[in-house]
Amino acid sequence: MLDRIKNQPSDKHCNRKNNCLCHVGSPSLPLYYQNYECFSSDFVNNGKSVTGGGEMFRLNVFIESVSSHLQTLVKLITLLFGIILFFGTVIHFIEPDTFPDLFDGVWWAIVTVSTVGYGDFVPESVYGRLLGFLLILTGVGTFSFYLANVASSAVSARNSIENGRASFHKSGHIIVVGWNERSRLLMEMIRQQSRDQKVVLIDESLETKPESLGWVHFVKGSASHDHVLEKANAREAGTAIITADLHEEEGTADSKTVLSILAIKGNHPEIYTIAEIVTEAQIKNARRAGADELVLSSLMLSSLMNNGPESHGVSSLMLTLLEKDTKNIMQLKNLPEECIGLTYGQLIEDWQFDGEHLLGIWRDDTAELLPPDQYKLKEGDHLVVLFKKK
Repeated sequence: MLDRIKNQPSDKHCNRKNNCLCHVGSPSLPLYYQNYECFSSDFVNNGKSVTGGGEMFRLNVFIESVSSHLQTLVKLITLLFGIILFFGTVIHFIEPDTFPDLFDGVWWAIVTVSTVGYGDFVPESVYGRLLGFLLILTGVGTFSFYLANVASSAVSARNSIENGRASFHKSGHIIVVGWNERSRLLMEMIRQQSRDQKVVLIDESLETKPESLGWVHFVKGSASHDHVLEKANAREAGTAIITADLHEEEGTADSKTVLSILAIKGNHPEIYTIAEIVTEAQIKNARRAGADELVLSSLMLSSLMNNGPESHGVSSLMLTLLEKDTKNIMQLKNLPEECIGLTYGQLIEDWQFDGEHLLGIWRDDTAELLPPDQYKLKEGDHLVVLFKKK
């Protein structure tokens, strides 16, 4: 539904007859750059499948459990190997004929502690059997406690992840705020387009993470709270997408969105923030809070429905334009310095299409689509371009 925030160099040029060379789009900007009414579908890199996350999730749970209890596990392993080495050494000296070297003694201790009991080495003397008795009481107990600790750690880590209490430690991820149908579809699109893209869902209404989101890291709480954003590792995130809480009254939902923007930007000023705003009254506040892009859901839906009676099918047309599967991309590209001062007609006359179609000019947060030929191009203008991704 939304473009990833990135600049893409382009090799397209428009050549003037007076040898003015206009390099179009270096760098290029996505259409939603300062665009509060439009968005595109090229959010993440291409991918193919939404399945296969379960195995990776189980592996992540095990890794999380080992990492969170690493110090305890190291102590247990050290103690266990100390016990094995001690009893293996002692049995070697007590019964040198039965255990000719130290390795045989250690081997017997490992087999005994692990309760495998091959029977290839068995103490024959009373002292040797007493030592074996002590090894069973201490070593086997320690080994069993170690296995139980690992299993308990895995269960605890899994519960923490499922209940949204675990912290996220990777970087470059996308934070999605709010669990609803819009965010569910958004995360499905992200997964379809890039299986490697990490996503963190922040929501305070969910008790546990939905089963369909095994690949998503869930953090329970409000995105306006610092400790929740710390768990989501907002300082190293690449993008934050805040959806409106439609369970609340519209004004209250927008106020919560503005608070979330402030908190996220306070933790990571450079993060690209996209926020859904329902009421027009909160647009300025959301911009003041630092939102890089606003999706005006009410205005967009109203505009589509208003155009329906006169232009039948316009909503389907817009959906087709925005769907990722069509590979249709709309972008804002920097107007090159060489083209400043030209007219739109001159730009069109020398435009080298190469699969790209110039739709208009973006100026002062407003799109001037198909302007008249005498429309003057100014510094700071951007080109509105439509093309099909290969």
